[in-house]
Amino acid sequence: MNHLPLEIVSQVRNRDDGVMAPLFTRGVNLLNSSARAPAVHPPLVLLHPLGSTGEMSWRPLAEAWRAVGHRVTTPDLPGHGASRGTRFTWENARATINVAAAQSTPEKPILIGHSLGAAAAIYTAQRQPSDFAGLILSGAGACWNDRYVNFGLPVAAAIGALAAAIGRRELLAHAAGVRGRQLLPSARNADINPRELWRAAGQLTRFDIRTMPVPRIPCAVIVLTNDRRMPPGLQRALAKYLGCAHVDVTADHDAPLRQTGRLREGIETALGMLGGDGESPPPLQIPMALVEDVRRRESL
Repeated sequence: MNHLPLEIVSQVRNRDDGVMAPLFTRGVNLLNSSARAPAVHPPLVLLHPLGSTGEMSWRPLAEAWRAVGHRVTTPDLPGHGASRGTRFTWENARATINVAAAQSTPEKPILIGHSLGAAAAIYTAQRQPSDFAGLILSGAGACWNDRYVNFGLPVAAAIGALAAAIGRRELLAHAAGVRGRQLLPSARNADINPRELWRAAGQLTRFDIRTMPVPRIPCAVIVLTNDRRMPPGLQRALAKYLGCAHVDVTADHDAPLRQTGRLREGIETALGMLGGDGESPPPLQIPMALVEDVRRRESL
């Protein structure tokens, strides 16, 4: 009989269409995935969180995906980095995303958004579903109008805006997950408009996908199970509302920089779910021998 590696923890459940097992390898839920990257390399638009920039949050992952053949763009949302002078509105964020997506012509890109970037991706896809191949959302909930988020986000935004106003950008870089020797260089490049940072935070706290139509586009949600800024329950609620699969990754909100490998594996699993052409591949079929091995282990 085949045996599962010790690092894989599984629960087995029966479904009408056969026996499936959600497998967790290094924190990534491989349920209903192909457990591999898609056969093709679709263009990717990576959208950063509040108080960061595309370069600061996404550089390690962008470089890794470019190395394997993806065309990757990492735009700065309004009020951040190169777009510092642009007023933050959802429409201006959509315009920024469209400019970045145009670089992937003629292929449709997949939007990968984290926190504020996820909300901007949702807003854009709701209005232009035919322009994108899919959505992958991390660090995002069905709404930001949650008691816990409504307290923590304005406080963090106020501190970040003050830090940007007085030129102490190290706090912004640290909040994005930068540590060690990279902290000061990243802080020097974290050119954030304090007024627009505060404006973006205010609009984010009022963002509620439940009041909007569901984007008619293939989606997947990355649930960061150790996230202390966006409760994992709200992240799962987003997947439920969208009617899409989710991938559990054992990581915190600053995963793009601090748990890069885990987040990359999770996103690549999500890409495998969407497929290179935006179509979902068949579910992963778990061999019965492995299922029986799982059951035996659980009975011990």
